[in-house]
Amino acid sequence: MKSKLLLVCGAVAFALCGALVAKPAPAEIVLKGQKVAETGFVTKADASKIYFSASPTGKNERAYPRKLVERLVFKTPEGWQEAEEARLGGKYVVAAKAYEKIAKDFREIEAIEDNYGSLARLQQLSCLRNIGNYKQLAAKRPLLKKIGLSKKFHNQVDLFVGWGALAKLNTPAQVEQLERLVDEFREMEMVPEQLAQAFYLSGVAQAKKGNPGKALTDYHRAFTLDFGTDRALSKIAMETALKLYAAEHKIHKDRQRLEEAHGLATVFTRVFGKVPSEAERFTKPLPPLDSDETK
Repeated sequence: MKSKLLLVCGAVAFALCGALVAKPAPAEIVLKGQKVAETGFVTKADASKIYFSASPTGKNERAYPRKLVERLVFKTPEGWQEAEEARLGGKYVVAAKAYEKIAKDFREIEAIEDNYGSLARLQQLSCLRNIGNYKQLAAKRPLLKKIGLSKKFHNQVDLFVGWGALAKLNTPAQVEQLERLVDEFREMEMVPEQLAQAFYLSGVAQAKKGNPGKALTDYHRAFTLDFGTDRALSKIAMETALKLYAAEHKIHKDRQRLEEAHGLATVFTRVFGKVPSEAERFTKPLPPLDSDETK
């Protein structure tokens, strides 16, 4: 019995050790003065050197000064294609887990711009955002470093700080912190996809402050700017707006508001399917202008 227990413990320890060891990343490297690329594996990297090995285990690695590296091309790692297919198919929970594994496997090369480890972490956070798991997003966000990404992704890294803030908006101070982040986003040069996220975060802050009108304006900007670019974000913004319309107790007396909600519900149904349960009444035909329901 004791020997069996030792074997089990040994197996668990071995598995844990394997999970903690980063994998060498398959790549091709060309040094200055060379005409033929070396095929092998990047084992790790720092600010001045890239460590390269011909072996998938990383054995006998060689340190190449970065200034001597003419070109470095990573090969698509195992699991990447499956993660991408899950994400594009809307299976965000599955995709997030797959990206997490890739990010862990290649964490030793995060000092290299646009490495698969950093790109996987970036996509994982996007998936967590899409399923509304802001708590886990906030926990994982510090693992994403700008050093591992080209400049075009830096704004997104900052935006994830805002998304992580949605995990805790229980006090006025926390809402004010989100507002300050949004103010900083307004000063950045952003592409429409990023600007749409900033508007959504602003809408959440306004709703928390009791300003539904301003919040709805921000949500409308979010899905108008980004519609077709990031369908997941557009869906989140439209769902949140519909819930906000539904929460207005006197909306039946405001014809303009009622028409806005009905129009949004109609579009949502056509594009995404069933609306949130609390907004189902907006899918029905509007009553005539002279109806008692509008008085």
